[in-house]
Amino acid sequence: MSTRSAPAPSASERPAKKIKSASSGSTSASGQAPPLGKFLASSEKHVRDKAVQSLAKFLSAGQVKRRGPDGEDDEGEEEELPVGDLDWDREYEVDKRLSEQEMDKLWKGIFFCYWMSDKPLVQQALADTLSHLTLDVRTRSKTRNGRVERFRCALAYLRGFWHAVTREWSGIDRLRMDKFLLLMRRFVFVAFKLLEREGWDARAIQEYNEMLVGPKGPLHVEDPKIPHSLAYHLFDIYVDEIERLASSDPDAGRTIPLVALLQPMYTTAARAATSTMYSRLMENVFTPLCDALLPAKPEPAAKRRRGVSALPKPEYPGIIARAVEAEGAQDGEEAEAIGKKVLKGLFDEGARTETDETNRRRIYRFVAERDVELE
Repeated sequence: MSTRSAPAPSASERPAKKIKSASSGSTSASGQAPPLGKFLASSEKHVRDKAVQSLAKFLSAGQVKRRGPDGEDDEGEEEELPVGDLDWDREYEVDKRLSEQEMDKLWKGIFFCYWMSDKPLVQQALADTLSHLTLDVRTRSKTRNGRVERFRCALAYLRGFWHAVTREWSGIDRLRMDKFLLLMRRFVFVAFKLLEREGWDARAIQEYNEMLVGPKGPLHVEDPKIPHSLAYHLFDIYVDEIERLASSDPDAGRTIPLVALLQPMYTTAARAATSTMYSRLMENVFTPLCDALLPAKPEPAAKRRRGVSALPKPEYPGIIARAVEAEGAQDGEEAEAIGKKVLKGLFDEGARTETDETNRRRIYRFVAERDVELE
């Protein structure tokens, strides 16, 4: 795979005094990319660092409180948005600076900002910063239904990230691949943090899932333009990142709707374009979960005679502690209750009329092999 170099602005295009004006993120009347994108893609690290600070202020519309070096608040306290009945079906005019077109332009600069980071510690810090900006995105408008708009603003930033990754994936050389895999992992985790912040609202989860499996999403496996390797990496990390979130606060109680979060994986199992994709998904998502949560399957007699040792059983203590699917289960039976509902979700996906017939048979075979009585 050939090495690509980021388009760096000339010295005359990046005077330091323009960094301040870039924080407004405004676009020119001719519709060109915002100046901020140019600074983000600069070949000079100090310019990129200032641009990332401007990016944070631009995305938050100056509303997110930050701490200065002396510990004092740089910004005022953000108004707390209420949690309650939300009007998800009302249509809102998208903040123009966060529209899909503008996000795609901005993410071209963000993508190459990360591309230009070379040292491992710098890459890790930048990956954390860029991903956590998801939680800071705000709209400039103030309405009575601000939580819905705030979530959709964050979703616009996430969508811009996945559009950039699917667009640029084929051009990432092997020397830079690991750091972009890390960036994907960070964004998957922060997306779960975003849903947690919104109280695991069912509509919020639905809109996030639709973004993953919809057009230009990394799991839109029907589109031949979306590289399958993107889906493969998501299979590899998806459950691990749910477990990481669940383990981060073991005293939070049962607050993770596991089956709802797995819906993109159910959908992909039903639409898998190849047997390789289906097998990779099962081996990295549903097989480890079922092995960890459900009673062990009896080993074949031939395998026992050969003395073949079984692989170590995967463990997901955080998921077992916090999955809402365990509610009502007797003590010591929480894991099995969760596993049965995960398997039932897979069976229900196989029964949908939209499921590919070949994948339907594969799903039913997988469920039958578990030999578990489902409700």
